[in-house]
Amino acid sequence: MNGATAAKEGVALALVTELAERTPGGFFIYQAYGEEKILYANDMVLDIFGCETWEEFQKLTGNTFPGMVHPDDLDAVQASIARQITEHRYNLDLVEYRIKRKDGQIRWIDDSGRLVHTEDNGDVFYVLIWDITEKRRETAKQLKTQLALEREKELNAQKSAFLFNISHDIRTPMNAIMGFTSLAKRHRHEPELLRDYLDRIDESSHYLLALIDDLLEMSEIDCGQVVINPEACLLEQEIERTLEMFLPQIEEKRLALEKDIDLPPGEVYLDPLRFRRILGNLLNNAVKFTPQGKITLKARQKSVSASGYGRYAITVTDTGIGMSEEFLGRMYEAFEREVTSTKTGYLGTGLGLTIIRRLLDLMGGSIQAESVKGKGSSFTVEIPLRLVVKDKKPLSLSPEASKQPTTASRILLVEDIEVNRMLAEAILQEAGFAVESVVDGCDAVEAVRKRPPGYYDLVLMDIQMPVMNGYEATRAIRALKRPDTDRLPIIALSANALPQDRAKSMESGMNNHVAKPFDIAHLIATINNYIAENK
Repeated sequence: MNGATAAKEGVALALVTELAERTPGGFFIYQAYGEEKILYANDMVLDIFGCETWEEFQKLTGNTFPGMVHPDDLDAVQASIARQITEHRYNLDLVEYRIKRKDGQIRWIDDSGRLVHTEDNGDVFYVLIWDITEKRRETAKQLKTQLALEREKELNAQKSAFLFNISHDIRTPMNAIMGFTSLAKRHRHEPELLRDYLDRIDESSHYLLALIDDLLEMSEIDCGQVVINPEACLLEQEIERTLEMFLPQIEEKRLALEKDIDLPPGEVYLDPLRFRRILGNLLNNAVKFTPQGKITLKARQKSVSASGYGRYAITVTDTGIGMSEEFLGRMYEAFEREVTSTKTGYLGTGLGLTIIRRLLDLMGGSIQAESVKGKGSSFTVEIPLRLVVKDKKPLSLSPEASKQPTTASRILLVEDIEVNRMLAEAILQEAGFAVESVVDGCDAVEAVRKRPPGYYDLVLMDIQMPVMNGYEATRAIRALKRPDTDRLPIIALSANALPQDRAKSMESGMNNHVAKPFDIAHLIATINNYIAENK
């Protein structure tokens, strides 16, 4: 049907309609007020709406302009048109909106209209429209690509900045370790100098290990592999144990320490490892960034719910260098540091606060911070903990366990790296154990198989080894048809330090998992506990 037949009788639009039919886009006219009735629409408008006849178009739209616009867009379109008329009466009003075609497709329309006054019909709009759906999709695709490129560029910039900072922070302790090792070799006959150099090597080694732990834990959190494992324990005891680790540093810097711990008796269910990580990071920052002055640790139970949960608040306050207001807004973002160690001499990855925030999210807790540049900072952690109803003592290593055994218990050490094997042998022998070493899982299985039942009191098993790894070797030992191999203690001693690595060790049949680099006292205590239990 020719669109001109749709013109309202009596409207002198012959020339307009003739030109409209030759327009490459849709063209229509509608009344500006009342029902906003459509007075004319060319064939292209019908095509855009998927209609073959004027009657189909009328039925689809109700023959009104509001009927042409998707209902979700109508209010915004009419408000935009009204605003443009008020501000720019003699310009075209420009709007974009959706329509719904006869076949149900949703399409995007670009609308350019003009309000004019006619003698016969009063105020009317004449409008040009184009289907811009494909154009919008292409624009959105280009925008998405552009955003992806910008994001990639941003990530690369962050990665470069992080690698620069982390490279410096790794090289700093490595330089100290290598330098003081060289000095220790040259001055090995001067006890006081040698002791000082070894202390510095030890300090740098601990920093380097903390750096690696931060990176591993952040990776673990990002991969969703962190599991919270609550156990019954005394919150005050966990706070005190965490604080004890920082007392030497506090004393060395001659900082004042004020404790204000007022907690009710009774145990709570808490993941002590994660909790010590959170509080330890806060205390570490307080000590690190406080050249002089005071550190305050406060702990309170804020409330107890009917469901048996207590809400606890722990606050660490210092009188250190503080933080700027600008940095407070981004301090929980990964790898963020207000200034790099290159400028300040303070080492760190910028992951400590990020780890705290994410661990608290997993535990249902929160953290708040206040800080003034040059005057200090205060961090308050709030965490909900389920109360232990029945008495249950937390698991711990016996103080007697770290003592040397009364008899020379025999340990099978399985380690393929020579320097690691030499170190472990020296530590174990100094602790009073008899040590036999093999370099592969196959050799470990063969050694146990050849020896009489009960010959070995315990096996220290590396994981990553050629030929047969530690998991396979453990399964093979457990599978030997011997009365002792089911209960022979096997402890993983491995650089695989993530929770899933520990889980794999347990699944393979091991009794425990100690990560390298290990704490000597803890390793010896763990070994003695298992040997004592197995006797």
